[in-house]
Amino acid sequence: MSTSSTADEHGAHHPSALSGWRLKWYTVIFEADTKAGQRFDVLLIWAILLSLVVIMLDSVKELHTEYESAFDLVEWGFTLLFTAEYLARLACSPNPLRYAKSFLGVIDLISILPSYIALFVPEAYVLLDVRILRLLRLFRILKMTGYVDELQWLMMAVADSRRKIGVFISIIFTLVVILGSLLYVVEGPENGFSSVPISIYWAITTITTVGFGDITPKTDVGRLLASMMMMFGWGILAVPTGIVSAEMIAQRAVRKTLSETTTRTCHGCTTEGHSAEAKFCLHCGEQLTEYFGEAPALTPRIAFASALIYMINADGKIEPHEISRLVTALKNDRELLELANRYTKLNSIDDFLGNCERVLDKEQQLSVLVNLYDAILSTREPAMQELELFNRFMQTFGYNEQQFAPYFLSIAVKNNGALFRH
Repeated sequence: MSTSSTADEHGAHHPSALSGWRLKWYTVIFEADTKAGQRFDVLLIWAILLSLVVIMLDSVKELHTEYESAFDLVEWGFTLLFTAEYLARLACSPNPLRYAKSFLGVIDLISILPSYIALFVPEAYVLLDVRILRLLRLFRILKMTGYVDELQWLMMAVADSRRKIGVFISIIFTLVVILGSLLYVVEGPENGFSSVPISIYWAITTITTVGFGDITPKTDVGRLLASMMMMFGWGILAVPTGIVSAEMIAQRAVRKTLSETTTRTCHGCTTEGHSAEAKFCLHCGEQLTEYFGEAPALTPRIAFASALIYMINADGKIEPHEISRLVTALKNDRELLELANRYTKLNSIDDFLGNCERVLDKEQQLSVLVNLYDAILSTREPAMQELELFNRFMQTFGYNEQQFAPYFLSIAVKNNGALFRH
């Protein structure tokens, strides 16, 4: 494969891949910062809601009998509308495959498939209710980013805690097997504990404080063991919560560092805590004086960390997975993180790129580019701002798409998790 063909193959990851009608469609369909994008999302949400109402009303036997033809006609109208929307998203996406494999992309596909499957398997019609999952877009159009962010932080904390939680669950599993077997010996079949699996089932419902009551110990020893398990159950409920909370606190600490404020004081209302790049007071709105904080001297290590911070801030928001990748890339070096963050607060991206030419050699510049592009490909749907910023880095360091094509291919292969699923 030639270098130029490789560059073309991976052009979908690059800003130049979107132009003309595709760029306009992308702005309207995937973004909600324009009036057209907001109107599109509002109309889409109303369509989803109305389609759900139709599905629910059609499930009422009396209404279905009387208006079956009307319900079918309206439902197919919604199906064709959502099909056109799905195809439009694929057409204007910088990476159609990445969108199709994303969570919302899969939900979009599932929301239309049941209608077509129902042509051959009528029982699949009930699956149309999965469209309610697409109401997750409601959070974006209403700018309720707090709820979405909290969900992402929680999911990331659970993912980072999976090994600890796995160890905890294995301990609980061992415990219920031992106690369930012990209750089988103590109580026996005559008291409802007819087998070891049944006894383990009872131990699980007891230690999790559910207590269905379908099986209860009758002997004094059995009741003593049950009491101990109930008391122990109250204690273990806090363990997984503590594990996840600890991970969330650690991630929050990094996020707080990235959004740290300074001691800048407004001369009008004397309010402190404004960020280094703030132009106006966050309380009274008065214009702030120039900030004279001292930025750390740029070194290769700080330049590497700063480049990653500029990238995760390119789209104006910090996602949980970006925090996780940043901490991993910096090997959890919090001191380096603080130095790089202070540098990015006090220097524009233009100043940084100019200083990088002086501080970084060609090998270090290439390393920065590879890590930045790797971070971009790790996201479900790269933001246009991230792709544009990467393009600036590449131009500053003297690379073009053809020269960087082999690295495009290598990084894409590295991030292709489907290669080893079989």
